[in-house]
Amino acid sequence: MSFLYDNIATLAVAALVCTFAWLFGGTRGDLLMPTIPWLLFFLVEMMICFPQRHPGEPTVEARARVWSALRKDPLTWVSVGFLLLLLIPFLNKGLCPICDYAEITFQGADPKPPIPFLPYCVNRLHHLNVCLWFFPALTAMLAVKHALVGRGKRLLLEIVVWNGALLGLLGIVQTATGAKGPLWIKSMVMPGHFFSTFGYPNMAGDYFTTLFGLSIALWRWTISQDDKVGNREVRTAHKDFWLRHIMLIPALICFFSALATLSRAAILLTISLAIVFILHAYASFFKKMSRLKRVRVLFASLVAVVALVLGLILWTPRDLQREVNTLNTTEILDRVTGRQQYHVRVATEIWKENFLFGCGGWGYKHLCIPKMTKAELRQIQMVGGINVHNDYLQFLAEHGLAGFGCLVAIVVLLVLPIGRAWNRLMKAARFLPAKDAPPRPYAFFVLPAPVFCILLTALATLIHAFGDCPLRSPAVLTLFFVSLAAMPGFLPYSIVEKS
Repeated sequence: MSFLYDNIATLAVAALVCTFAWLFGGTRGDLLMPTIPWLLFFLVEMMICFPQRHPGEPTVEARARVWSALRKDPLTWVSVGFLLLLLIPFLNKGLCPICDYAEITFQGADPKPPIPFLPYCVNRLHHLNVCLWFFPALTAMLAVKHALVGRGKRLLLEIVVWNGALLGLLGIVQTATGAKGPLWIKSMVMPGHFFSTFGYPNMAGDYFTTLFGLSIALWRWTISQDDKVGNREVRTAHKDFWLRHIMLIPALICFFSALATLSRAAILLTISLAIVFILHAYASFFKKMSRLKRVRVLFASLVAVVALVLGLILWTPRDLQREVNTLNTTEILDRVTGRQQYHVRVATEIWKENFLFGCGGWGYKHLCIPKMTKAELRQIQMVGGINVHNDYLQFLAEHGLAGFGCLVAIVVLLVLPIGRAWNRLMKAARFLPAKDAPPRPYAFFVLPAPVFCILLTALATLIHAFGDCPLRSPAVLTLFFVSLAAMPGFLPYSIVEKS
């Protein structure tokens, strides 16, 4: 019971994050409404009434600390401002409570709102769907930052990672058994490729890519903490190995799950992350190893790489090979710039007409068709055509410069404390003795390895968002914000306090 009392806020955040993933990535609005508001209410209650306590801190003082931190944090007020922008359109609707393409295209309905200088939405029901993404995601972010202490942040990521490993195994089993839809549900039969509970490959790909990065971050944290323990002789070598490297199990599952989604962006980004993580780990570990151990590690790594390459050559699935063969510079540039599709042009026009506040949640879905040419209408994208396949342009079109600016400010405020910590650690590294100093260049190694891994993983999501719509899945969106908010849990306590 003491564990439950101490970690109830952590479990509340984990329940919300994991539920989004199990509810088909959060893309089914009819399933979000009966579940997410209740989980959000539970999270708010736990965050305010039962926050995690520092050692020796009474619950009353913990509540006062969290409440004070929330009131003083600019991140809170930027988040509140963005959520208010999402609420105004319910009173300032444009076309009608429920409408479709035909009403705009054929009946010539006026999409302009009653009050033109305020945020509006085309369809209140669809706008509500977007609110069910951001309200829980931003609340969970604030809860992680203020209601969880360092151990709670790390426990949260562990729960999410192991839940993701379970989802990955589920996806592999579904593929092996020839399932026609997520969770073998007949009504969820997909026209294209799906994986696990995700019906869209790029959303699944980014989700498992993020989990892979978080798994590596937790693995590096486990090793760094274990190296500080002095009485390591009390454990057997076998037990020591599994305790130190247990987080590599979900890392491998999520790595191969990201490849199995058949998302070309996920394949490229996951392999790139793996290469960077391996190089970073070698540079960090080699400095502390004896010469004999370095030879052993290099030999074991060489054997592992050869075995992996041979395995991929001999047993690469045909579908995965087909996607890999399409990866080239021209294809990547076309995807990022959107030159071969109409979405970028149409979304840009919609944003220019609704420059400040956008056209509301899923407004692009309703306003895109009237702006398409006859040639584009003949080649309209039937599957996935309601998205721009560039998250930044879609957020600009639907939430305007004000909403998009709030989202950018939220990300900047989450990363800013890490930047301050990096600056302090850079200054301190210059005065460390050679045996304690991090590898050179210091800029890449002064931050704790888990923070480096999380930052790089978040950067991969932001890169992916240029060429597709991973952040249109609330499971990915929530995981993105929560992982950034959890980074201070891996920093030295003195650095966290100063930052």
